[in-house]
Amino acid sequence: VQADKLPFMNQSKIRVVASPGERAFGEITLDNPTAEAKIMHLYLEDWYYLAGGTGAKEFLPANSIPTSACPWITFSPADLIVPAFGKQKINYSVNVPTGATGARFGTLFFETSISNKDTLLDSGRSVGLNVDVRVATLFYVEVRGTIQRTAKISNLNIQPSKDAKESLDITLDFENTGNTDITTSGNFSLMDNEGLISARGAFNSVYTFPGGRGVLLGIWKSKIPAGDYDLVITVDLGKALTEAGIGRGPVITKEASVTIGENNQIVQIGQLQ
Repeated sequence: VQADKLPFMNQSKIRVVASPGERAFGEITLDNPTAEAKIMHLYLEDWYYLAGGTGAKEFLPANSIPTSACPWITFSPADLIVPAFGKQKINYSVNVPTGATGARFGTLFFETSISNKDTLLDSGRSVGLNVDVRVATLFYVEVRGTIQRTAKISNLNIQPSKDAKESLDITLDFENTGNTDITTSGNFSLMDNEGLISARGAFNSVYTFPGGRGVLLGIWKSKIPAGDYDLVITVDLGKALTEAGIGRGPVITKEASVTIGENNQIVQIGQLQ
């Protein structure tokens, strides 16, 4: 509710790629858009994606999980005052230990107190209330030369949608089999025997840590003529790299034959290749 009174960072996500034994440096700028100076306290915590691949996150005290990057991250200052309508820079470094492999993750929280002097209680009394609120920058740290961005895609299912008439739901199970985070993007194309595309669409994004699972869902909202088709599925495992502007990830392509009957009824689905 008080979001307009919060300072904000110029980077909500920081992806660092460094070699074992290398130290990477950077800075975050905190901007205060209000007429009141803000006292900020900074601290590190762990985080991970919750099961299901929706992107929902869980935060834990620093050094709670094996994928914690907190021991690798230092920053200064830990406490600061951002002047009214002013900015404050925070310096950070990421020190990748010798012999490290895979990826680690952490979050730098910026916490401040917001005062609301007009909180109305059930009794009808108006009282002052101080609320501690926080904003975060997420760190993704990858050890150069050791990253495996791999995934398993299986259990293709196509069926009429329960939510919309003459629609098809295309679902696939997704499993992160690598050693780093994966954010996917993907699409599908349904081609007839002449190679013409009869349907195409996009899948939802799935967000996973190593070993995480999710479901890719694509929807086609029109009737498809009865016949035999080839379904071509493309899943990009490097969406997060593209968004960070540091490269592209591997792409997985899968194909299967599909026979569709009248009224979008699925007659047969071939094996996913």
